[in-house]
Amino acid sequence: MDQSANGINMLGVKIKNRSSILYLIYRSGGISRKEIANKLNLTPAAITLITTDLINEGILVESAVEQNNNRKGRKEILLDINRKKYATIGIYISTNKFQILCMDLNNIVIFEDTVFTADCHKKSSAILDKVCTILEHNLIYYDIVRTRTILGVGVSVKGIVNSRAGVSINSYNVWEDNVNVVEYIQKRMKVPAILTNNICSLAHGESFFANMEHPKDMLFIKYGPGVGAARVFYQDTLSVYDFNAIQLGHTIADPNGAICECGNRGCLETIAGYDAIERNAANILSNKLTPYLFSYTDGNTENINIKNIIKAYYDGDKLIEDILDRSIYFLSIAIKNAMCLFDPKSIILYGELFENEKFRKNLYIHLSNYSGYEKVTFSSFNLQLETQGPASTIINFFFENGGLIDTKD
Repeated sequence: MDQSANGINMLGVKIKNRSSILYLIYRSGGISRKEIANKLNLTPAAITLITTDLINEGILVESAVEQNNNRKGRKEILLDINRKKYATIGIYISTNKFQILCMDLNNIVIFEDTVFTADCHKKSSAILDKVCTILEHNLIYYDIVRTRTILGVGVSVKGIVNSRAGVSINSYNVWEDNVNVVEYIQKRMKVPAILTNNICSLAHGESFFANMEHPKDMLFIKYGPGVGAARVFYQDTLSVYDFNAIQLGHTIADPNGAICECGNRGCLETIAGYDAIERNAANILSNKLTPYLFSYTDGNTENINIKNIIKAYYDGDKLIEDILDRSIYFLSIAIKNAMCLFDPKSIILYGELFENEKFRKNLYIHLSNYSGYEKVTFSSFNLQLETQGPASTIINFFFENGGLIDTKD
């Protein structure tokens, strides 16, 4: 027998067991060794051995709670993650700005920042330099370098991403093609980094923070400014790399429709995308036809944006209702088609327009015309995951590797 191969296999089993224990404790928020053994089907001796190592490494902490039984004064020892010891960083890079968040494993925000990138538009080296410079400053200013262990940096960007290679292949005008984001950040920050597509990052955050045990059966759809989706593909254990982006916004809605930026005609985004909605609203702006929108924009088409449009929609501008109801109609068809293609157990909708009660209600009315509509729900973390999503990929990666941090040079 190849002893080296056997050693590798044993190491893999050890990491897998540590990983399973960390996930369970994190989701439980405090659990006894006995419960861990029962839930994971491991021997009490194995649990004791592994958890003792994790305590000695500072990853786990013990707490005592009173048991509700006849033995007066008896206390049960619970294990939990040493949540305040660690910090994780999430970065969302979009076309005109980036957002940074740093939080602990209680999901308490330590700092967050939003920085516009007009001075380095489409220049990856300049954008990443600015990201790291601001991050380095904040880590020192908030005393994180000294007081906590930094698990890593999660980064999300729109477009086509090779997460395993850490490369942004095509960001659709955020910066150049084939940008090795992970290599840059790891060399500069000396901590692990993970790059994901922005929708995959949101989907990961949704499943991770909602403690979904089977997120592989989830289809996550984000609406605004475009339409994107993510699906999970994995077998036994969930990896941060198992979320795959789906170009839902570039499915054909109207073959005779407008030309899309992707080169095809009649994509869903040419109807339901923010640019299309704003352009259609600008074409009919008048005090007579769209009085509410006219008031909100002072009659100036340059002031038209989705926030003003949704306000006019809610207040009852008839022609604005027509524009948005058409978007809702085609969006509901796309959602139904996605149900047929992927057969998910749940569909999660995420986006700022879903904050509007009228828009949300009308979408659900359209969806109710199709079988399976009851699978559709709205995100429990709507508008919260742009930076928390990529931050969650780092926490997941830490647990996935059994609590081991691989610091890259």
